[in-house]
Amino acid sequence: MRTPISLLAVLALSACAISHLQPLSIPLAYNSANLRNLGSAGTLSCASLAQVQVDDARTVKTLGVRTLEGKPDTAEVTASSDVVSWAHDGLQNALTLNGFSVSGRGPQLLVSLDSVRSTENAYHRSSYDARIALTARLQSSTGKACWQGTVQGTARNYGYAGSTENYQQLLNSALDDADTQLIQSAGFKDALCKCAD
Repeated sequence: MRTPISLLAVLALSACAISHLQPLSIPLAYNSANLRNLGSAGTLSCASLAQVQVDDARTVKTLGVRTLEGKPDTAEVTASSDVVSWAHDGLQNALTLNGFSVSGRGPQLLVSLDSVRSTENAYHRSSYDARIALTARLQSSTGKACWQGTVQGTARNYGYAGSTENYQQLLNSALDDADTQLIQSAGFKDALCKCAD
């Protein structure tokens, strides 16, 4: 007796489906492949920062959660490297690409990493979503706050379940989006010039 081809296809797909999720620890490695020049600094004479500082203000220190489609199975995703260094590298690259310099002159840019949340919905392949929230403050050399704003960056990805590369691409894209939102924030450039005193 022959087995119908459609039944074989269903059996093959079922064999590839994930039945249980394991926790993951992701090494964050910033890569600026998705970052673009926004022309934000242009010819600003005050596009200089004394320093850029990033602090971890997250109340939830995990990077996210993995879920298994159609089942209550979940697993945590954590970072195996320094989240603050990764976020600082991304922000520094975004600023440099857009004409800002960190030269020891000008105001300080103080950024708090408020949240990093990713979700992976796994089955045969996985869909990935991420959201990163930052609060930034420009502060003069005398400690006066010149501007403050909160931004959120988002990203999506699709690919192999539990893939370190997919997580890195996803989180780097969300960070790039958050940094772009920061650089384009209303009043950021004006405050940078006014805060340069």
